[in-house]
Amino acid sequence: MSIQHRSSASGSFSVAMMNTIIRSPLMPELTVDPTKIKKSRASMDFFGKLMPVARGVVVRQQKVGGVECEIHQPNNAPANRVLIYFHGGGYSLGSPRTHRHIVSRLASEAALRAVVPDYSKSPEAPYPAPIEDAVAVYKAILDQGIKPANVFLAGDSAGGNLVLVTLLRLKSLGLSMPAAACCISPWTDLTVSGNTINTKTDTDHMLSGTLLNQFADNYCLGLGQGARRDQPGLSPLFADLSGLPPLLIQVGSEEVLLDDALRFTEKAEAAGVKVSLQVWEKMQHVWHLLFLFVKDGKLAISEMAHFLDQSG
Repeated sequence: MSIQHRSSASGSFSVAMMNTIIRSPLMPELTVDPTKIKKSRASMDFFGKLMPVARGVVVRQQKVGGVECEIHQPNNAPANRVLIYFHGGGYSLGSPRTHRHIVSRLASEAALRAVVPDYSKSPEAPYPAPIEDAVAVYKAILDQGIKPANVFLAGDSAGGNLVLVTLLRLKSLGLSMPAAACCISPWTDLTVSGNTINTKTDTDHMLSGTLLNQFADNYCLGLGQGARRDQPGLSPLFADLSGLPPLLIQVGSEEVLLDDALRFTEKAEAAGVKVSLQVWEKMQHVWHLLFLFVKDGKLAISEMAHFLDQSG
């Protein structure tokens, strides 16, 4: 397995600031507690709206395949090249609004029109509802006359999981694959069994094994008590990965999901998938969200844009 290690370009002050921001009590609480989840969602949306949209990008609302979406249209993007971006949030939190700043920057740098589905969330609409939404959006884009070779997928954390399980669903349906996909800190194993779940507990300031298990239980509500989480539709790590398009996977060296990325890459490469794995030193889970403060966030987004440009 070939790993590209990215030394941190952020100074010690920026890294310390990133860690302080993540640990701040002012940050929205990541929770599935039914008495708190609505407040957490609203707080995340509030903070997301404070972040600037990239210059030259117009954001509008539109239904695509029956799913509410935000459309990011850079002034330099042709109409026939589309990025579908799935936001993170443990399948319970997050929205297109929480990720406007990162998606608009990526869309602008890659010169792609971005579609960001507000896919179904748990506990209101657990598995497999988000996958059904994702496939509906993809089909609708193809129905617009966009060729699969001009469509790209990307996502972070649970959104990275959604990228991968959507690709697997497209394969099972016999649909043409998109040109390529990017996954930021992807959650590939809902059994939460990676080694770094334990070894990175003290360095990951956002996620923990306990929280991931809570998110997984919430997402699997519709499957009944005791349902196996190693099903391919839940955990792409345990799927037949042959036939997937080229992948870029970016993960931070300090996060509990590091092993999810490492193990998935090893299995995907063994299945003949072309995978570029980047491990970014000193970085936290989805550090891209803090690119305004951390140079490595800007650099990682630029590398994603370059990968997408070279893949289309």
